[in-house]
Amino acid sequence: MERFFLEIISGKRQGLFAAALRLMLRLASFWYWLAIVLRLAAYRVLPRRRVDKPVICVGNITTGGTGKTPAVAAVTSMLRNLGATPAIVSRGYRGGEAGNDEMKVLEELCPGVRHVQNPDRVAGARTAIQAGATAIVLDDGFSHLRLWRNLDVLLLDALNPFGFGRMLPRGLMREPLSSVRRAGAVVITRADVASDARLLEVEDVVRCYGFIGPVLHAAHVPVKLVNLATGAEAPLDSLKDQCVVAFCGIGNPRGFERTLEKLGARFTPLGTLPLPDHAAMDSREITREVQPFLKAGHEQGAQMAVCTQKDAVKLRGSDICPGLPCFELRVEFRFLRGEEELRDKMKALL
Repeated sequence: MERFFLEIISGKRQGLFAAALRLMLRLASFWYWLAIVLRLAAYRVLPRRRVDKPVICVGNITTGGTGKTPAVAAVTSMLRNLGATPAIVSRGYRGGEAGNDEMKVLEELCPGVRHVQNPDRVAGARTAIQAGATAIVLDDGFSHLRLWRNLDVLLLDALNPFGFGRMLPRGLMREPLSSVRRAGAVVITRADVASDARLLEVEDVVRCYGFIGPVLHAAHVPVKLVNLATGAEAPLDSLKDQCVVAFCGIGNPRGFERTLEKLGARFTPLGTLPLPDHAAMDSREITREVQPFLKAGHEQGAQMAVCTQKDAVKLRGSDICPGLPCFELRVEFRFLRGEEELRDKMKALL
């Protein structure tokens, strides 16, 4: 269903039925836009809750796909290096008692850092501070206005920075583009797979809409491959000239594909299986979607299967396709430009 929706709003799916759906979505997006504009106006008057420690928000203006989880880990690491004791606070979308997939990834990327998941982000921040946190990293909180923050770090994916240029549900924008002026810093992610002209275009757009802070560039740099079944590591050059079949449950599957392509991987004609963001990866989903896709890819010449760390935290220790080794691709969030400016901003807050 998510795949079908993206094909409609991107214009990839053509025909009278698709055009009629786009018209209906455009009408619905007007009411969504109106509700958001009224909400933003209300928060110019409504009080916002403050907590006793600095709050740094890492978020986006579109619905996912910016590589936010590794960025949260990078900001958390920066705070630790500055001498703070950070805690991560998030809503906990689709998370049970053990937390959601993002929490599990962050536990691996930020060992020892407390992570509080609570739909009430104000209460979550206060809980973290009571437990000893001296700084709060608010995960995916750009549109959560109730909690006051000292710095908003806004992520824009270089491959699709403005969600097809329209508000939900006609596009992927959560807020009007004018909201970029609330940010203290803008980070263009996946800058390594975009042209210089593209990066300049994105920066020009946010400047035109009133953003006056620093614009940083960042990349999701691959660091290693890890076998899902055995935990054994493999060098990245194992992908060079290798025929692979890929699957992922993330907001922007194209970014994952571009990374594999840069490492020299070749895809089967099936390409990549895009699963819903935060896909459960339970036995039903694996049996119904993932396994048939991997088996078909194996029959078409795939020598290995590859997924993301966000998928792998739900699959480790399992041999989901006997005869076809499956690896997770681990990546690290690295700043390519402007890291010192962001560090100076956070240092001033501390």
